[in-house]
Amino acid sequence: MNSVNNKYEALITSYLDGQCTSEEALELLSWVAESEDNRLYFKSLKEKDEIWSLTDFAMPDDIDVDAALDVVSAKIDAIEEENGAKIVEMPWLRRNYRYVSGIAAAIVVALFFGFLVAKPFNSNITMAYNGQDGTSSLILPDGTSVDFDAEGAITYPKHFTKSARSVDFEGTAYFDVVREEERPFVIHCDGMDVEVLGTTFLLNADKDAERYTVDLYTGKVRMTSFDKKGRELAHVDVLPGERGVFDANEGELKMMSYSEVKEEELMTEHVLVFNNEKLSKIVEALEYIYKVDIDLGESCASKKLTARFSDDESIDDVLETIALVSEVTVSKKGETYLIR
Repeated sequence: MNSVNNKYEALITSYLDGQCTSEEALELLSWVAESEDNRLYFKSLKEKDEIWSLTDFAMPDDIDVDAALDVVSAKIDAIEEENGAKIVEMPWLRRNYRYVSGIAAAIVVALFFGFLVAKPFNSNITMAYNGQDGTSSLILPDGTSVDFDAEGAITYPKHFTKSARSVDFEGTAYFDVVREEERPFVIHCDGMDVEVLGTTFLLNADKDAERYTVDLYTGKVRMTSFDKKGRELAHVDVLPGERGVFDANEGELKMMSYSEVKEEELMTEHVLVFNNEKLSKIVEALEYIYKVDIDLGESCASKKLTARFSDDESIDDVLETIALVSEVTVSKKGETYLIR
């Protein structure tokens, strides 16, 4: 028995650490079900690790109980042949194989759950930030970084699955998501999901707010809204420089352009802030907000500017500041401003 136990010790350790694949889980299930000694050995290893606490156990979705039963049945047949057992000695059992198999499967699974219920297959971790004290940033299991910009909380698994990465979130934080084409990153908020492959963005999803927003810097994200029964209502794709908005009361989604975001910023905060922005984007916002035409020279388009303007400054005041800081010239031809 010791040699057999040694063979399965690594598998048991892997399972208890949450690293067990579905195929390995099948093998372990069948082995544990074979004998009382196997079950006792598994239990002894589990009890050696004092960090495990009682939790709800969930079998992986891709485990096939029928396949597990076939494995167990095959091993039973092998033992019968080795011991010289004859099939004719239990004709009723063989005639009613399917009936007995169903009962056996239930017993095997029950035994398996009975001894593994204390094992956290993939326990969740919750980090909360109060906006003042404590750690305001963390690195998730896939390398994605989360930096809280205000009060909030995030719940994530100890290990992401092979097919998906998902977290529960509320509050405001900057996300820098590691790109994985085959494994999307999904953020679950109340009534809304944000799905990305790899990107950087600011998510504001305060549970008490009337709306949630996603300000995208790089990459692409999809925002999806759901009703109270979990049925999809709508979705929008957000591109860099845009803001996705979710109305928490109505469950509606919309996308705002860079210019609309800046106008809203000016209307609500009474300041217009540009942080290392290209002049091409700034001019786009100024044209939209001040309802003017600006002809920006191609050589100036890539120049960048960091500036802050109040809502009482005129377009002439703003352009004068831009000319001074960015070392460009501003003139006017008719009703059109020229930046060269």
